Amino acid sequence: MRGFPTRTNPMTESPAVHAVDVAILGGGAAGALVAQHLLAQGGVRIALVEPRGAPALGAAYSTARPEHLLNVNAARMSAFDDRPDDFVAFLAMQSGVDASALAGRFAPRRDYGRYLQAGLAEVDGHAALDLRATSAVDVVPAEGGYAIRLADGEALSARVVVLAPGNLPAGLPGAGDALASDQVVDAWQYDAVGAIDPADDVCIVGAGLSMVDTLLTLQANGHRGRIVALSRHGLMPLSHAPGTQPQAGGIDALLPLGARARMRLLREWADAAVAQGGRWQDALERLRPQVQVLWAAWPASEQRRFLRHAVRHWDIHRHRIAPEVGDIVDSMRARGRFVLHAGRVGAFEATADGRVRIDWHPRGGGAGAHCIVDRVVNATGTEKRIDRAPGPLLPALQARGLVRPGPHGIGIDTNASGQALGADGQPVPGLWTLGALRIGTLWESVAMPELRGQAAGVAAAARSALDAAR
Repeated sequence: MRGFPTRTNPMTESPAVHAVDVAILGGGAAGALVAQHLLAQGGVRIALVEPRGAPALGAAYSTARPEHLLNVNAARMSAFDDRPDDFVAFLAMQSGVDASALAGRFAPRRDYGRYLQAGLAEVDGHAALDLRATSAVDVVPAEGGYAIRLADGEALSARVVVLAPGNLPAGLPGAGDALASDQVVDAWQYDAVGAIDPADDVCIVGAGLSMVDTLLTLQANGHRGRIVALSRHGLMPLSHAPGTQPQAGGIDALLPLGARARMRLLREWADAAVAQGGRWQDALERLRPQVQVLWAAWPASEQRRFLRHAVRHWDIHRHRIAPEVGDIVDSMRARGRFVLHAGRVGAFEATADGRVRIDWHPRGGGAGAHCIVDRVVNATGTEKRIDRAPGPLLPALQARGLVRPGPHGIGIDTNASGQALGADGQPVPGLWTLGALRIGTLWESVAMPELRGQAAGVAAAARSALDAAR
């Protein structure tokens, strides 16, 4: 695979401005796919701004750990709607294993990152890609487009900007400045999690997919210390079931129903699937391609009701883990290798002997509790509100009126094509986004079937805007 030239700016250099047609701010899977589509069209100068310095990986695919598997089988992970077997073909070429034997497997996430990188490196015209190993800190409207200030002191001018930051890490609630930096590890810092002493007692805050990643790494490292997980609901992701088939029938019966009635009917569908010799997962697969339609059919009041009362139950059923991963996690829990408590974290305190005390309140009331550990892992997942987003970029865009929060205050507001809506509610010329930032508008916006379609659409819209301005 051909490499990517990376430009950095030594502190001794004077700030410089570099002109491009499109600046893509964020170089994970979403940003890399937009770049690939644009490069394939030819004649476009692109800057891909990615602080990791490597394109296409992002938070999900930057792990080098073999135990971190995709949450979807290989047959459904092509990066292109018109080439559904593309990822399976890549795996077959890399491994020498017949494609038919790979389609149902849950491949390591690191392999998917390599697949995305290979596609970007091999596209015609990839030499026109200027990869910037830094981050954007501000975007300012300018004549003919935007001026983009970078954290390394340089600047870009671009006619079109694509916001593709991917999933943003949420902060650790209640921690503040109470703990030393070596006492807290972010679950997305895969090397740091892998470096935890096997003898340490560990508390994982959060019980979603990031917690599962952490458990897998601790298990792979032969962890001997105590592992405690804390989450508000005490619910973990459930597993895929081999042989799942979409349940027959459409979603018309769900469309007029509110949140409670929909969940009740979905449970009935799941029970019917099991009674007919299938699996409850069949009912989820029945509506999988139509989640955005179902979300948009609700009025804002029902969307809020879902977010208040049902979202966590939805997440653990919808965002499932590989069966072999589920087996490991279930075995660890059954053997007492980790304990999951339902409750809300109160406060963190560094003890005199260098450990961490965590006060927490059990769900449903009762006396407060605490645990004392050596390390805390922040597995609280993603930050969905731009006013709490890490880094200066999204708050700066909001302050300038270039973006506004999406429905229910999550993500940013967009029109149907992914064009950002400004503070006045009007589309902002030359500014698009995709992926996690569209969650308020679309809800289902982070899985590859949605990302690949959005990436193609944003690339087409960006190219049309460039052509119209010529």
